[in-house]
Amino acid sequence: MPAIKFRGVDFLQFDSLLTDEEKLVRDTTRQFIEDNLIPIIEECNRAGRFPRELVKPMADLGFFGASLKGYGCAGMGNVEYGLMTQELERGDSGVRSFVSVTSDQTRVACVRGPAKLATNM
Repeated sequence: MPAIKFRGVDFLQFDSLLTDEEKLVRDTTRQFIEDNLIPIIEECNRAGRFPRELVKPMADLGFFGASLKGYGCAGMGNVEYGLMTQELERGDSGVRSFVSVTSDQTRVACVRGPAKLATNM
């Protein structure tokens, strides 16, 4: 049975508090999750596999290291980052965790430099 499309209700008019940029981040992430993760996540769960095929598209969208400024990262603010991770979590908590951990590793590599990162692993 196909997954039900997300239909949120904004009783508190939360959207009215968001900037256009914040809405764009949320809506882009939501669409990615709806189109790419929701259709396969049940099969991935049953097979006990991580959807590796989504790593490159997630990187292309700037999900990894998204809150970092510079280094080719998206430079999202806290609200944008929170909205992005909320949508990832709605798709699958494992995928959201993967993005968060990878983002932390990206941050360490940018701050310490790749050579120092390699010696600490």
